[in-house]
Amino acid sequence: METIPNQDKQYDYNVHCPVGNSDRPLTEIIELCEDVISIDPDNSLNKILQENCSLLKTPTEDQQSVTLKSTHCNEAAESGCEINTITNLANGESLAPETYQSNEELSHSMPAKTVNSTLKTQSEKSGPSEQVRAKSSELVFGQTPKQNTANKVKGHKSIKCTKRLSKEIYYDNNISGLIDKSEINCNPGVPVRHAEWVGRLPLIESSYKSASLRKSTTLNDFQRSCKRNFRKSRSNHSPRDWQRYFEFVRKTLHPRVTRPPIRLRTTNNLENHRDYCAVPSLFVTNLRNRKTVHAYNNLIPLHASENHTSRNTCSTPLTPNDQISVPSSLNIVHLNIRSLRNIVHLTEVKELVKLNNIDVLTISESWLNSSVTNREIAIDDYKIHRLDRLHKKGGGVCAYIKKNIKATVLKDLSKVSVSNFHQLWINLQCQKNKLIIICVTYRPPDTSLNCFEDLLKPNYVQALTLNKQILVLGVLNCNMLENGQEWRALTNFSTELNLTQIIKTPTRITATSQTLIDVILVSSTALVLESGVINTSISDHLPVYVLLKLKTPKMPACYITTRSYKNYNPSLFSSDLVTKSDRLLSILSNTNVNTILETFKDVLHSTLDVHAPLKTFKIRNRSCPYVTNEIKELMKSRDLHLRRFQLTRDEGDWVVYKEYRNNVKTKIKAAAKDHTFNEVREHKHNSRSLWKIINNIIPSKEKETQVYSKDPKTVAEDFNLFFTSVGRNAAATAESLAKDNNVALSNPLSNVITYPSDQLFNFQSVTCTEVQRIIMAMPSNKSPGPDKIGMRVIKDCLPIILGPLTHMINCSLMTSTFPDLRKISEVIPLLKEGDHEIAPNNRPPSLLEVVSKVCEKVVLNQFSSYLKEFNRISSHQSGNRSLHSTETLNIFVTDTMLEAIDNKNLTALILLDLSKAFDTVSHSILLHKLSCIGPSPEAVKWFQDYLTGRSQYVRIGSTKSSARPITHGVPQGAILSPLLFCIYINDLPGSIQSCNLDSYVDDSKLYKSFCIYDLEQTTINLEADLQIAAKWCLEHQLLINPEKTKFLVVGSRPMLQNVPTEISLSFLGKTIRPILLAKDLGINLDSYLSYDDHISKLVSSCMRKLYQINRVKDSFDNETLKLVIETLVINKLLYCSTVWSNTSSNNINKLQSVQNFACRVISGVGKFDHITPALRELNWLPVEKLLLERDTVMAYKCFNGLAPDYLADKFIKRSDIHDRSTRNHDLLDIPLYKSAAGQRTFNYRGVKIWNDLEDKLKNITSITIFKKKLREILLKESY
Repeated sequence: METIPNQDKQYDYNVHCPVGNSDRPLTEIIELCEDVISIDPDNSLNKILQENCSLLKTPTEDQQSVTLKSTHCNEAAESGCEINTITNLANGESLAPETYQSNEELSHSMPAKTVNSTLKTQSEKSGPSEQVRAKSSELVFGQTPKQNTANKVKGHKSIKCTKRLSKEIYYDNNISGLIDKSEINCNPGVPVRHAEWVGRLPLIESSYKSASLRKSTTLNDFQRSCKRNFRKSRSNHSPRDWQRYFEFVRKTLHPRVTRPPIRLRTTNNLENHRDYCAVPSLFVTNLRNRKTVHAYNNLIPLHASENHTSRNTCSTPLTPNDQISVPSSLNIVHLNIRSLRNIVHLTEVKELVKLNNIDVLTISESWLNSSVTNREIAIDDYKIHRLDRLHKKGGGVCAYIKKNIKATVLKDLSKVSVSNFHQLWINLQCQKNKLIIICVTYRPPDTSLNCFEDLLKPNYVQALTLNKQILVLGVLNCNMLENGQEWRALTNFSTELNLTQIIKTPTRITATSQTLIDVILVSSTALVLESGVINTSISDHLPVYVLLKLKTPKMPACYITTRSYKNYNPSLFSSDLVTKSDRLLSILSNTNVNTILETFKDVLHSTLDVHAPLKTFKIRNRSCPYVTNEIKELMKSRDLHLRRFQLTRDEGDWVVYKEYRNNVKTKIKAAAKDHTFNEVREHKHNSRSLWKIINNIIPSKEKETQVYSKDPKTVAEDFNLFFTSVGRNAAATAESLAKDNNVALSNPLSNVITYPSDQLFNFQSVTCTEVQRIIMAMPSNKSPGPDKIGMRVIKDCLPIILGPLTHMINCSLMTSTFPDLRKISEVIPLLKEGDHEIAPNNRPPSLLEVVSKVCEKVVLNQFSSYLKEFNRISSHQSGNRSLHSTETLNIFVTDTMLEAIDNKNLTALILLDLSKAFDTVSHSILLHKLSCIGPSPEAVKWFQDYLTGRSQYVRIGSTKSSARPITHGVPQGAILSPLLFCIYINDLPGSIQSCNLDSYVDDSKLYKSFCIYDLEQTTINLEADLQIAAKWCLEHQLLINPEKTKFLVVGSRPMLQNVPTEISLSFLGKTIRPILLAKDLGINLDSYLSYDDHISKLVSSCMRKLYQINRVKDSFDNETLKLVIETLVINKLLYCSTVWSNTSSNNINKLQSVQNFACRVISGVGKFDHITPALRELNWLPVEKLLLERDTVMAYKCFNGLAPDYLADKFIKRSDIHDRSTRNHDLLDIPLYKSAAGQRTFNYRGVKIWNDLEDKLKNITSITIFKKKLREILLKESY
């Protein structure tokens, strides 16, 4: 109800029209009119005119006297009125001429005083039809609304209005001929709702057609033209008329001084609310064609009768095309989507976000689970926070938040209750010190209303302690349009906590009902600029939005500098390089490595800069490639039909809307499928491009560009300072930690073993053939270094540069010099977890020049061969060694523990954790150990030059920090780094006294088998060896982390029952207690070595990936789909299978179910159809046979010397034990074990498998042929 202040009697300007089962404001009908007419101009509006009546409601008058009879509407239509108009009447309003009607424009008007005029003369002179027309236009101008209510007009015609107009403004054809006879009666202080000056149509129309007005370049010229046009009018005008006229024309025809629409200004839209109308179409068309003027500058304000404050929120439905964002405001939208993983819903959500530039989009009923990765549902420039409902389908909430808004999830408050009530609490930082808390909530219909008091209220009270404004939004399934139990529960809750519900219109509309169940509750309405509903049918709920008076930081533009290969042609590049062969050949006569490298880089760079120049690109978010203009138009038509149904409530309109809705879904699904299928088919024969597409379709990792709230240059400098100071800080921390725990540190160089000098290592010259083989074996898709030259370019021009490149490498090795230009590394921070703006939460991978990696590979091959030949690396180290792997080390350790169980013993297993191991290596200690392990002084000098003089810079986007020197550590990403670290800790296993220590690079484990009766002494020995390991690490400036160190006791179930629960170990001031599960080198170990937990997690992970593939399987043909599943699922399923293939048959059956589902995804076999024929068609072995195949291949490796010695030494021929000649003397000796635990060891299983093989298989010397023949035999046995 809107009233006029300072009046004795209030007047209701809201005209209602009974439609369906409820009274609808005619204002709303007017707002929807344009879209309805555009759908069906011949029938729709005529039906509305004839079937619906309007009432002017006043407190003192009889409704019958003000009822607009539908018969008058019919008479008006018969008298010549166009059908595409709508009937309405408000006090002091008039109708616009027919010539200005258009589906593209808005109605127009401007505020003024009431005009006094009578139209009786025209009525008397006209015929019957004209009399109706004149009667329709009877108005008494110059009266107050109180006086004017007695003069009602029937059947008059109005221009169409659109969603931008929320008040009733109308114009009449007949006024234009009579308005000049009117008399001006001013009534100061009385706000009116109609526009008088638009009624002076001859005067205004002549102004529109005045070329002098429209061509005015200055305001003075414009004013003079206005005066001339004003004086030409036929009526006598007062000076006040001139002022009003000038203001009106100035605002409409002089856009440089026209105020922008309220939605495009920074003022408070609620506290200073104004409505806008458009000028006639003649000017609108010209104005919108002007690129310098905003499309809405043709709007004129209409003064409302009262100011709208934040407590009187306007919630008129908007379409997705309406811009809901206001500069310097935070816009938040909530949508109940009912499955975010639906490709149609996700596509439309992306379009909605892009169109409205939404800051925060919250979602309820996301229907997500662990099988859906964040990258699958990612939106560019947004970070997603999820709260999925576990153990049950449906439910779930999430929030998309722009990356320039810092968001933190309040984990203590965010949870899904037992009754499935969802709460996701997020702290948003919009400005430097301005915070707001939002709660995304969802209450299922079957959840008790007590959840408000029992679950939401406690969390809300706790959030209040943070002293921030709070916004609660979501679907609470309480209809706020009906005064029922649900309404009372939510109202009482809101009242008690001083919350205000700001959504006022229905949010869920069906063919038979309208409900308001999507709500936004605010703790302070002073924070609200605007709120409402967006009229789009993404789901069966309409999105609701709110604009808050909070400034949001501008999204920084992201740039990247790289080479543009758009016009790159390998042949032309090589041809141009040949022309500079003289400079390349000059390298062969030079021995200075730095000079050689400078010449080499200059020739290569200068040529490549022509064919693939360095360019800086702005990273832009591409629109969805398969959403065509046709689909967008269909989406608009669907939304228009939804609005039409909202207006008419007709069942036929609902059917038409559903047809459009279903058509949109079908089109989007088909377009998405065709797009991906065509991409895969196009790149099917290019493995690199194919897997790039596959990784986009089936994303595994969340790849995103981080946005920083601070200056990127400052962040890069801070990160670089932290990364380069890790080594120095580690030395100080180690000394402090030793002092706090009374650990006496000694010289780490005193106990290093020195090998004989007659076996020194020297670098050998390398041939062009070897360099070519190394380069061609390197992957081409690795990131380039600081020079932005990738391996792809090196391979393209290899025949030309091979000689100079080989000479440069040989000069480096012979002169013990590593080029200075190759010592610069580029670091791009890689987030581990937590806040990405905190340096310790990031890894510092180094990007090095690819030519540098070729030289490192040459050194690695030569030095590794020397270390292997003279056995200089400890047998307890399995990392970076040929024939060794995580699988072989896991087999050895688990066999040791199973053998202990067979001997009725327990095993204590301690998994050590080293923090930032590669970054804390001391160069001086490493060089000393290198000199002792065997290299000649010249070789050691090369390693010294390789390590020293290095520097690095951090790059964030296109912003680089200054270079800083590196004094500690080996570069992460360098080929030599793992080997150098293995040498650094090579003597650690030898320092342990009573336990065994095995390592895979920096992952080390201590273990010791013992009898239950020796538990106390074993505990003492374990603590002593832990102390030794800690002392060794601290002496070598390696930080061992006691908090992440894991302790397990492994044994049989009966034996573990005798282990006291209070057993613990003391380690660097921390108490370590045994746990039941721990992950080591990719295997989830449990105390019983049953691998139940490992199999369960493996099955869950593989099934998630299969669900993900199944959702997009239509994008691939069967051949590609099989490749994808074998690579992403089957290979993962069989990781380290030789370790856990001794698990129970129940676990094997679980794995078989994974393979069966994978087969059904490829072949399309039904759920209840037999799977064996499909497996045979795919040439897949059943899981049991697959495990047998892998065990057999590992046994082959152990028998033929293709496995580490610690495994191969256990495969002993019977002929090696005794000299008796028997028919089985060539078989392996079967180890004797007392229990089933011993028979689970790979040693026992491998020997049994090998002895059962046919001789023709055993005699095969090639492992490739062996695998092929073995598979053929197993396939015959299986099918």
